[in-house]
Amino acid sequence: MNSWVGCRRLALSRIRTRARRVLAWHASHYTTEMSGLGSKKQPTISMFFASSSNGQLKKCVTDEEKKVKSHAERAEVVVSPAIKRANSGRSKGGKWGKGSAKRARLQDHTEHTPAPSPSHNGSPVKRDLTPWTKTRLGAFSCDPGVEDEAGAAMAVEEGEAPGEAAPTNEKNIGDKLNAFKNTNGSSCSNNKQVAPPSAPSSSSIKPALLKPLPGMKLTPLEHQVADIKNKQPDVLLFVECGYKYRFFGNDAEIAAKELNIIAHLDHSFMTASIPTHRLHVHVRRLVAKGYKVGVVKQTETAALKAAGANKTAPFGRKLTALYTRSTLIGEDVTPGVGGAGLEDGDVLEGTTAMLLVLSEAKVPAGKDGAVLISIVAIQPSTGDIIYDTFEDSKTRTELCCRLDHLQPVEAVVSPATSELTTKTITSAATKNDDCIRIEHLDENKFDSEKSMTLIVDLLNGEDEKVNHISSLPTSVIGCVGATLQYLAEFKLDGIVKMAGSIQKYSSGHHHMRLSGATLRNLEVLANAVDGSSKGSLFWALDSTQTKFGSRLLRRWITQPLLDEGEIVERQDMVDEVIKSSVPVLVKLKEVLYKLPDFERAITTIFHKKCSPHEFWLAVQGLSRLHSELSKTEGNLENTITSPGLVKLLRDVLDGLANVEAYAANIHEASARESKKTTLLKDFSEYPNVISRQQEIAEVEKKLKDLIPDIARTLAVPAFKYTTVSGLEYLIEVPNSRLKAVPKNWSKISSTKAVGRFRSPEIERNFQRLQQLREQLQLDCHEAWVKVLADFSGHYHRHRQAVRSLAALDVLVGLAGIARTQGFCRPKLSAKGDGGAKLKIVQGRHPVVSQIQMQDKQYVANDTNMEVARERVMLVTGPNMGGKSCYMRQVALIALMAQMGSFVPADSVEMTILDAIYTRQVTNYCEIHQGNNFASETE
Repeated sequence: MNSWVGCRRLALSRIRTRARRVLAWHASHYTTEMSGLGSKKQPTISMFFASSSNGQLKKCVTDEEKKVKSHAERAEVVVSPAIKRANSGRSKGGKWGKGSAKRARLQDHTEHTPAPSPSHNGSPVKRDLTPWTKTRLGAFSCDPGVEDEAGAAMAVEEGEAPGEAAPTNEKNIGDKLNAFKNTNGSSCSNNKQVAPPSAPSSSSIKPALLKPLPGMKLTPLEHQVADIKNKQPDVLLFVECGYKYRFFGNDAEIAAKELNIIAHLDHSFMTASIPTHRLHVHVRRLVAKGYKVGVVKQTETAALKAAGANKTAPFGRKLTALYTRSTLIGEDVTPGVGGAGLEDGDVLEGTTAMLLVLSEAKVPAGKDGAVLISIVAIQPSTGDIIYDTFEDSKTRTELCCRLDHLQPVEAVVSPATSELTTKTITSAATKNDDCIRIEHLDENKFDSEKSMTLIVDLLNGEDEKVNHISSLPTSVIGCVGATLQYLAEFKLDGIVKMAGSIQKYSSGHHHMRLSGATLRNLEVLANAVDGSSKGSLFWALDSTQTKFGSRLLRRWITQPLLDEGEIVERQDMVDEVIKSSVPVLVKLKEVLYKLPDFERAITTIFHKKCSPHEFWLAVQGLSRLHSELSKTEGNLENTITSPGLVKLLRDVLDGLANVEAYAANIHEASARESKKTTLLKDFSEYPNVISRQQEIAEVEKKLKDLIPDIARTLAVPAFKYTTVSGLEYLIEVPNSRLKAVPKNWSKISSTKAVGRFRSPEIERNFQRLQQLREQLQLDCHEAWVKVLADFSGHYHRHRQAVRSLAALDVLVGLAGIARTQGFCRPKLSAKGDGGAKLKIVQGRHPVVSQIQMQDKQYVANDTNMEVARERVMLVTGPNMGGKSCYMRQVALIALMAQMGSFVPADSVEMTILDAIYTRQVTNYCEIHQGNNFASETE
């Protein structure tokens, strides 16, 4: 035992000593020249680390380095500590002694190395680094430009190992050496990878072309990755390599910084990796930071590749998916495959993930700075499309209004877009730490004629939609075409085909006009402090149980109604939900709890980007919902008095009638594990799958028939195959009977007790079995795609059912808030001879009354305004007296009344308002109970 320990210590000591010598040899060839004050320093490495006696790292500084600091005149210092082994327990010609100390002693390099010979002018003769040294230093790039010069030469003293190269910029080399010095004091005596220095922010380090180091020969995998990367230089790639996804080049440095993982040099490129089961987490995190992310997957399987002609080539790979903030749809970003959900810190988009496509043109003979702006806003996760075209001034007020309503997370613009418009878009982020990603498309992609041709090809046979789009303004058609071409890259261009219609942005004819300033000043969607929803009207009214219900509530809040009949209809539905005890309404409140996002799910299914687990969750949830409501359906027309409520319930029940058949054909366990080979209970409609299953059964039978022959060969009465670590059909033989094993059997593995073999017949049949299994996976994938296509054939039916369910969720939520907080039903009327009026008795602020402390009592206020009497109210009072709160209260009550909600007051009588206008230049926020005057004077 002592001998083994001694040998182990000897080996470790030699490894450490060798590593320190290598580091010292490279360090000994850098010099520092100082020519008085302001002299230019040459690249140098001035600090090294060695193991101290207590096992920790200590910095070694040479005597020469200390002298340099005190010299004011020209001085030349050789920074070259030679690390020698001393007192290591071995005398000259002797052996290693037991328990001897093994320490590294630092000696000045000048004692053992002759001084560099001067050139004719007295300065040291300089040579270049060897290719090996340049390659290693090339890994430590400090900025995006360094990588391109990673193989450049560096001037060093005479005495270096041979190797010539062209001189390079000293600044880049200095940056590399500084980065090399600051690798967190990593010891040369161990092989642990250390994280690189902090990478620049995402604004300074970007995905770029993948260029190898000069003189380095790429491996087949690196060739493959470089070809894919150089076709998509602006995309950050996840490359599947077995059980992990890898990053290469600049992508690895970005991933190391943003994901807090380790990046290191591997052959020609920096690289980093993540496990495959964490793909959806890290894709979301990088997308949320504004990156365009791509997933490169292996397109070949091991068994089929081994049977093919390219068995020696690397696995085939291709770019299978692209993701940005607005296009985060697909199997790769589905959280919680196998039942697990998103972890804390994982990124999810909010209730809206809108993509804005914008074009701009100057207005002929218009005012200075006036432009004509056309927009198309699309929500890929739900299929909603909105368009508009408008003239805007140099203040971009109209654009700001639409940005506040739409709240896009990504914008696609033409090169002709002005800098002012671009800045207006980027500054529209609602949260302080948020950002809007900007993508620039070529001008020809906004051409209206090419766009119309593209739309006609896509909507072949749907004349009604083609005629509708062709009637739009020319600039809007160009934006629609640019949208299609941009989304085609993500395989989402079918959104235009699945959309029921392309709606115009509210023009004030159907909805109350709420400008962007009004939304901000009244804090309708977000508070004025940090941009979050907490403390806003949306936060106060959002008691919905589903995500699609929350999205609809947001739309109702930002688009209050102008039609008296529609407002009264919503009020009737809320009133009946409050008062009624009909079984179907009682059951509705129960089944809405924790439903999946059906609206997003059916859109994902339409694009065939749905995972088996997500599909099962959707159809199982819809089926359960339909089943529960059907049990209590009865005669809706006779039990519910509100026609609007009856229509919504009928749409849900009729639209989901066919979902139970899909749910009944899915194996729950297989769906949770995404096993497509056993996903369906009935594959009778897919003959290829049935045929492949029969071939597999035949091969398995052949393997089973070999068991008697194997038992006779081994002279055992009974035998069965063994499976170890996923290796099937193994013949396990005790070591005492190894003589009975035929020589033509292949040994697979062994332990101290047994050996495991396969006979030639088993090996041949097992390889065939693996090929058939992998072919079965491909056949089952094709069957799975057909299932999704068949379900998508009922898309519009299911979509209408889900939207009706969203409306029911909103109504139930509004009814719950009205019941618990004592809201009243406002009385609205159209404008008559008496003119507009607004009478509020004991009104309360809808947000402040919710967040008020329990030991404080909220003071209600009255409002009485009429055109014929009090047309204007002037509110005065001391600071922090509630003036701003009162003014917001009046506006919010009017807004809530016209969206069909009950309001926080004892009674309200009002005429329908066309718009709400505000002017409050303030950062004051109700939730923080701030001071308006103090905010104005900050």
